[in-house]
Amino acid sequence: MFNEIPKNCRYGYARVSSKSQEDNSSLEAQKEEFIQQGVPKKNIRFEVGSAADPLKERPVFQKLIDQELKENDLLLVTKIDRCSRNTLEFLKLQEKLFNKSVTFIALDLPYSKDMAVNKLISTNLAAIATFENERRKDRQRQGIAAAKKAGKYAGRKTVITKKLIDQVQDLKENKNLSITQIAKVTGRGRNTIYKVLKEELNYIPYNRLVKNVNQEAVNEGK
Repeated sequence: MFNEIPKNCRYGYARVSSKSQEDNSSLEAQKEEFIQQGVPKKNIRFEVGSAADPLKERPVFQKLIDQELKENDLLLVTKIDRCSRNTLEFLKLQEKLFNKSVTFIALDLPYSKDMAVNKLISTNLAAIATFENERRKDRQRQGIAAAKKAGKYAGRKTVITKKLIDQVQDLKENKNLSITQIAKVTGRGRNTIYKVLKEELNYIPYNRLVKNVNQEAVNEGK
């Protein structure tokens, strides 16, 4: 399929949303698909995180786009939502790749050797994917509203457990990791880690999150 592109110029980006998906071999399946397309193992990049996050909050992907990919390289993803679930973010990504003359291909979409046609196909389908995602969210909201009205809605189960709180505290205070690094280690989203630090561990925004010592003193005095 990509015989005209040297193997050392082919790159693959694999992503999963959580550690649970990683455990059920989702990453391995993506890697295997890249290898079948002639992507060298050393050129496969992967990370744990949400495709809804902007590019700057996915450091592996951002480094790949900004620093590693060169003119005439090929970037593969197994599905278009591996790189973005937001049309605006996807358009920004497309423009970056197009300006660098990097061919982008999602293996679940039609493919053309013409970069301009490729860009048109993936952009239109990304917009459709975003539309479908918003429709799904709307159906979920309607379902939740109906369940609440019927008194059957128990609420979403929280992922913030004592184990996670203790792990975040250790990674922040003993290992001095950033929110992005903690999210990668724990397999949780940046928003979840931020919430743990702010609401459970008394950190407050001050250019960056810092410990709210005054609040801790109040809690100890209770």
